[in-house]
Amino acid sequence: MFGITWRLRVAAIAIGAMAVTGAVPPVAAAVQSVQPVAPAPTDRLPDLGMAPLTRFSLDTTSVPGRRLLRFETVIVNVGSGPFQLQGRRPNPGTATMTVAQRIYNSAGGHRDVPTRASMYFAGDGHAHWHVRDLESYTLTRLRGGRTVQTGAKHGFCFYDFRGHQLSLKGAPAKARYTHCGKSTDLAVTMGLSVGWADVYHSTLPDQYLDVTGLKPGKYRLNATADAENWFAERNEKNNSTWTELRITANSVKVLSQGPAL
Repeated sequence: MFGITWRLRVAAIAIGAMAVTGAVPPVAAAVQSVQPVAPAPTDRLPDLGMAPLTRFSLDTTSVPGRRLLRFETVIVNVGSGPFQLQGRRPNPGTATMTVAQRIYNSAGGHRDVPTRASMYFAGDGHAHWHVRDLESYTLTRLRGGRTVQTGAKHGFCFYDFRGHQLSLKGAPAKARYTHCGKSTDLAVTMGLSVGWADVYHSTLPDQYLDVTGLKPGKYRLNATADAENWFAERNEKNNSTWTELRITANSVKVLSQGPAL
């Protein structure tokens, strides 16, 4: 009993001495040396999708002898980060650019991820670069679901054309991406900010499906952003929208519309 009491007194004296001198017991020192670990940065991914399809018409004058189903599409970004593509080519003699997607993170950094996409110059009467097949359009019969036509347009220059959901976190009040480069450029940046949209008007060259000879009836027009799944997104399941139409020899009428962003 005496031995235990003596050891307790010695321990108390030692702790008191540490308190006076400022010395820290080894266990306490180990606790003090542990620093909180910052969480790893998370990706701020875009989320591409389509707004409702609008402005349908049958064009019988642009291309003599052909009937063209014209319509307007709007691609939107409702993700947590911008949709930004970096196009590059080694010299002016190279006709196409390779494309990387720039992905930003919560710490303010970014990384460039190579993709299978490509950019090419012109193609729709405008002097700028285009991403090939950013959107795709198909027309199917309501009865049977057979595809009867695909869209003529394959090149897309996209940028912040108008605000779409500027209440989203990270959405800039003003456009940040505004052009698609010049013919002499060796590097081009295209982008769509959070909460912004780009519009492809029905009057643009190639913004149509050729329905010459199509039988009158009910059809569904499907529009999909990134149908090839080339780009990283927060949600891959909301990229498409559709509109059901009644098409006759000289008219087109909207019957119903599917989910859209």
